[in-house]
Amino acid sequence: MPGNGHSRDSAYLDALMSAERPARMVGIFTSRQMKPHDVERLVHACLQAMRGEDQGASLTLAPLGDPSPKELELQRTWRVTVVDYTDAAPHDCLVQVFDMRDPESPHRGMLEHMGARDEELAQAASHLRQTAQTYLTIASGKLDDPNRVHPYQNLVSLFASALGAAIVDPAAAIVTTDPGEWADAMEMSLQLEKEMGMLKR
Repeated sequence: MPGNGHSRDSAYLDALMSAERPARMVGIFTSRQMKPHDVERLVHACLQAMRGEDQGASLTLAPLGDPSPKELELQRTWRVTVVDYTDAAPHDCLVQVFDMRDPESPHRGMLEHMGARDEELAQAASHLRQTAQTYLTIASGKLDDPNRVHPYQNLVSLFASALGAAIVDPAAAIVTTDPGEWADAMEMSLQLEKEMGMLKR
């Protein structure tokens, strides 16, 4: 039943965000209409870009769960394993893909949260609601390890650039189409979280 798949998808994300702190999830909003097979094409295109920089880089896509061929057509939760460069340790990220018209898509809550922060973010959120067709989330945990931060940033940047998409990061309070600007804001939010954690001790 579809409901079981939906709750399973949520469980993967909830487990990562709560058990592997500090964790981050960003949303990518694109005007492209994407189906599950388009995720494979996206990963392949990003892999070619990575290998232009380092032949030892790799990007591996695997559907989470154990979907049948028929279920695979409706698959929306994937593990993407990033190897940034030759001899780098592999890093797993969780990717979810939703049609903006899907009532199960969590983008509404994210945009409402962002829009409540200030007027500029509210305008950006409203624009994305009107123009985007597909919403992707990319999540990673254990980001207190600098060796995990870069592959996560690299994956988000590759996806956003390939899709001509906007990046929305609730933790960093930013909506941008510039991956470099997002990466700086993300690092600042991680540093702030670390300092706040040390103050509480």
